Order: sequence, then structure tokens, then C-alpha cells
Amino acid sequence: KIIMFIKIKSFSAIVAQVACVLLSASMVHAKPLNYLILLADDISASTLGCYGSLNPHTSPQIDKLAGEGVRFTNMFVSEAMCAPARAELYTGLQPERNGCNRNHLPTNVGTKSVVHYLKDLGYRTGLAGKRHFSPQSVYPFESVKGFDPKCATRDPHPDNWEDVEKFMTRDSDEPFCLFICSVHAHAPWNAGDSSLWKLNELKLPAHLVDNATTRHYYREMLAEVRLFDDQVGTAYALLKKHKLDENTVLIVLDENGVGMPGGKWTTYDWGVRSACVMKWPESYEANFKTDAIAQYCDILPTLIDGAGGTVPSDLDGRSLLPLIKGETQAHREQAYFMFNNRDDRKVGPHFSSRAVTDGQYKLIWNLTPENMYGVAAISGIDFGKHNRGSDVPKVYGSWLDSMQEGDAHAAEMIKRYRVRPEYQLFDLNKDRWEMNNLADNPEHQPRLHQLKAGISAWMKQQGDDGHLTGVGIKYAETEFAE
Repeated sequence: KIIMFIKIKSFSAIVAQVACVLLSASMVHAKPLNYLILLADDISASTLGCYGSLNPHTSPQIDKLAGEGVRFTNMFVSEAMCAPARAELYTGLQPERNGCNRNHLPTNVGTKSVVHYLKDLGYRTGLAGKRHFSPQSVYPFESVKGFDPKCATRDPHPDNWEDVEKFMTRDSDEPFCLFICSVHAHAPWNAGDSSLWKLNELKLPAHLVDNATTRHYYREMLAEVRLFDDQVGTAYALLKKHKLDENTVLIVLDENGVGMPGGKWTTYDWGVRSACVMKWPESYEANFKTDAIAQYCDILPTLIDGAGGTVPSDLDGRSLLPLIKGETQAHREQAYFMFNNRDDRKVGPHFSSRAVTDGQYKLIWNLTPENMYGVAAISGIDFGKHNRGSDVPKVYGSWLDSMQEGDAHAAEMIKRYRVRPEYQLFDLNKDRWEMNNLADNPEHQPRLHQLKAGISAWMKQQGDDGHLTGVGIKYAETEFAE
């Protein structure tokens, strides 16, 4: 009896060991996930239907995808400029640590990007469309043709999906990561079908000046938002055509905000809040909306984690996979933002700003409040760069015209744009467009100091000196007029 017991026990142990081996083998040989990421260009989240668009018809494909996947309502980019946003996305590092802390600057040589991390995990990583990053050693993407790489040109080339389709289907045994980087809706705005909206029925964000010029270009911008939405629909259809949707993560991001006053180039919500919709394979059962705070630097760690890799501890980002799998409902306590401008009349006055949000309250700490805020691409007319022939300067120029014609709201919005007090505190739940500054309210002083301390700690962690070196161009109030 004793011998039989021992034999039975040994047999059970063998069965258990075999089961573990088989399970491990199945995990090792499980087909890895593919990644398809579509990145827009200068589209504020609030222009999309699933993010509360004021106007209809902007994003039916993205809205449908949001109903099938994960919609992040508190996803943010650290700096609302094209190059810094992309550098953060691809490196998992925020602007000061990756080196691209102003537009057009290169990333630090030696920095690893998504291409390197995923290559180590057996992936081929390609990019179609807009690049706007350097150097090549940091971003050695496989180039995929078919999409216009030039964002600031009129009449972009029609999309050609042939090479994208070839890239996705080239080797079924090799997982892929593909970024499709659109030029929509970067100015100039002259593509797409704007007849979907009637000018007199358009609803504008409260911080814009409501005149004929603003309405015209806002409608043209919405037409390009719809073009990006069409691209999302085509990409999803291709995945389904080749049955790749069963094993491919589809991610839709809108980069930074609209290139109009108060959006791109600022730390305002219209600039830094990003749309982020993810469609994971059905096995994740990820069909929900989350208010968890996240930033662009979290995307790369999520890709690494989903591919079975180990996320490096020195990245600023953290994997969103526990959130996506429902293992947690929280991610970050706060999100942080920055804006840096050079002291250059071709670019704009020297201006530095840092900001933070806890999801409800937002503090903007303007480090150079004595300087006029301005960006040549929008308000160059304020400091001698007369470029009102382009779409964006035309919008701002029309605001100046409205102000001179006695429009009180235009005068208020021009001042809001140019003159930034040291502290701006907003309750985003009650003040979506950040029009009511609570910074001088005694009731909110403890919160202001708490949020300011958070910004200081973040700057220290990032090695950020605030970009306060240099005298800066200090414009007098009398110099504001054209």
C-alpha cells in the first residue's frame, strides 16, 4: 500500500509537471501582438465626437472604434508641439530628458526609441507619412511609402495604401509595429469636404473669436479632421481584410492641439489634452472608458509590455497594460506639461511655462510673465513678422481686426493670448475652455501651492532649469498693436 501511494503521488507530480511544461510552451509560442498606430497632426481631442465635439460628423470611424475599445479621457502630451510630442511618443521620455524640448530640436544622440526596443523583441517597425524627428540613429524606422510626409503644404498627395498593406502582410511569422503619421489637420487647411458643416451652424470653442474668418478656417480644419477619421477607417478595414485584427492592437492618437490661438504651442487644455483610443484583441475584453491620467511617454512602455518585454526602469513612461486588462483603475496622480520658446523674432518672444493637472484642477505656472507670449506661426504680426497671408496668421489677424472694430470679446481673447499672469488655475470640470482664472481666489491658495510644489518636483526630476537663461524680448503694451 505504501508503494502504491508513492507511485500514485509520483504520477500526479509528473502530470502536473507536464501540464506546466505544455502551458509554458504554449505561452512561449503564442503569436505575438502586432501594433498599428495612427497619429494625427494638430487635432484637439475636443473636435472628435467621442470626446464631446461641439459639431457633428467629425469622426464616425473613431467614434465607432471607441465603442469597441479603450477610450482614454485624460491622455496628455507633455509639450504641445509636433517634434516634442513625437519624440516623447517614440522614446518614452519627456522633453527635457530626451532633448527635444522645443520644436524642431533633435533628440539626444544615443537615445533608444521604439524601433530599438521592439527590434530586441523580434519586431520590424515601420513609419508611413510625417516624420519630424532627428537624428536617424535614434529613429531608424523602416520607411513605408504612400502617405504625404510634408505637413505644411497645400494639396497633399492622395493616400496610397499599397505599401502599408504589403508591410502588414509581408511575413506572417514576424510581428510588426507600424506608425501611420497623417498630415491632417495641420495647417494650411484646404483638403477634405467642408460642405458637411454650414458656416452659420458651426459651434466654436469659447476662447476663439467668432468672426467670418475664424468660422471659415475652423470649418476647413474640421474637414481635415474628417480626412484623418477616414484614414482610421481604412486602416481598420485592412486589418479585417487580412484577419489581422484578431492579433493586432490598433491605437489612434491626435498628437497635440489645433494650430490656432490657445491650442498648439500652449499648455492650455486645448493644446495638451490628446485623444487616445485603443482597440486590443478581444481576449483583453477591453471595451470601456477610463478617466485614469496618462501621458504620451506611457505608450512605448505599453508596447514593450504587450510584446512580452521588460520595461526599462529609466523611462518616464509606465505601461498601461494593467489598466487595459482591468487589473487597476488608476495610473498617474498628475500629468505635467511645458512650453519653451526662444528669444527670436522669427520664432517668438522668450517664454517659458510649466503646468500640471490632477484631472480636475489645472495650474499653469508662467515662468516669464513679464514677457509677451507669442508664436511666429500664429501671432508673428505682434513682433514684426508680417505673415498674414497664411491660414493661421489670418485667423489671428482677423481677431486684431475684430478688436479694432470694437469687439469686446476679441479684445479679451487677444489679451488672454498675449498676457499670461504668473499663475493660472482652472477647474476643468466647470471651465472646459479655461476662461476663469482662480489663482487669486483665497479659497484655492492651498491647492495652488500644492500643485506648484508638484511642478517644482517634476522639474527637478527632469533636470529642467525652466529655460530662464537669457534676457528675453520684453514688449511694452504699446507695442502690441500692428
